Order: sequence, then C-alpha cells, then structure tokens
Amino acid sequence: MSWFFLIIGLTLTLWDIFFIAKTLQGNIIKRFVFILSGVTVIKVIYPSYMLITYKETLISLIIGLVFLITHLLIAKGIKLRFSDINVGIIKTCILIYFIELPAEELLYRGILLIPLINMTNPVIAIFISSVLFGALHIKTWNNKFVWIGSFLLAMTCAISVVISKSIWTAIIIHNLNDFGYLTLVNKRDIFTHRSANYK
Repeated sequence: MSWFFLIIGLTLTLWDIFFIAKTLQGNIIKRFVFILSGVTVIKVIYPSYMLITYKETLISLIIGLVFLITHLLIAKGIKLRFSDINVGIIKTCILIYFIELPAEELLYRGILLIPLINMTNPVIAIFISSVLFGALHIKTWNNKFVWIGSFLLAMTCAISVVISKSIWTAIIIHNLNDFGYLTLVNKRDIFTHRSANYK
C-alpha cells in the first residue's frame, strides 16, 4: 500500500515542481487536490497522524516562533505596518496559511514522508522529502537564501512529523515561518501587487 501512495505522492510532487499554475484559480485547485490527497493517504496509512496533543502543539509553536523571530532578526524588525494592512494582504494570508501551506505539508510530509518512513528508515525519508520540497523552492524563488532556508525548514518539519507522529506539527511550524518571512517582513500581497506567476 505504501508503494501505491508513494507513486501518487511523487506524481503530485512532479506536478507541483514542474507545472507552476498560471492563474491563481489554477493554483488553488492544485492545492485542494493536494489537501484532499494528503488527508486521504494519512487516513488510510496512519490516521493517528491527523491528531495532535497539547504538548506537540506547544513544541511546534516554540519551534515555529524560533523561525519567525529569526526572520525578524535578519530583516532587522517587522516591515509590515498597520497602514500596510488591506484587503489584499488579508486575502493573501487566508490563501497562504489556510490553503497553500497545509497543502504543501500534506503533500511533502504527508503523501511523501509517511509512506517513505514505512518503506525505508526515517533519515532517508526525511532527506528525500526535504530535497523534493527544496526543489519546489528552487523552481519558484530566485534566491539562494530562500533555497537554504526552505531545505532547513523542510528538514525541521519532517523531523517534527517523525517524532510527533502528527502532520499538524509541520503545518504549525511552516505557518509561523512563512508568517514571519512572507507577511511580517515581505508584506506579501498577491491581490494588490500581482506576482509574475499569476495573471
């Protein structure tokens, strides 16, 4: 069964890395496919990975806050000002933190990592899922620091899933990391200032 889900995961990963959606609607549809596939795979292989305890939540929050604070220290503070907050930033945050990042975690840590853990040892599983996650960011970002940071984030999220046996630890860590980098530092707003990827 793990082989079957791994093939699905690798197929979706290749779709994610090599076929960047040209429209926002196309990206949202792709992310919903990842979410539904990830939840289905986890429910079939290890339904307990959909659960999280208070202790795991607290540890995930602490790790995620370390990533967030690191971004703020590197950027020398929060760049987002109250006057910057508009409907575009709010809609962008909803898309990123409730659709985009859970979809990435369910794909790279759910559909890929969990079957790989069943088929190999955790170190190999963590490395493979992290390299594939890093490949996505090499394709979508033209910044070597983002590439390195994405690989470190991927390793941290994968290790958190292996240790906690919960996909939610990775989702929490990833959300806090990206909230620091994309929202507080870079003021990401894909609605007011359309990115080059979307028309």
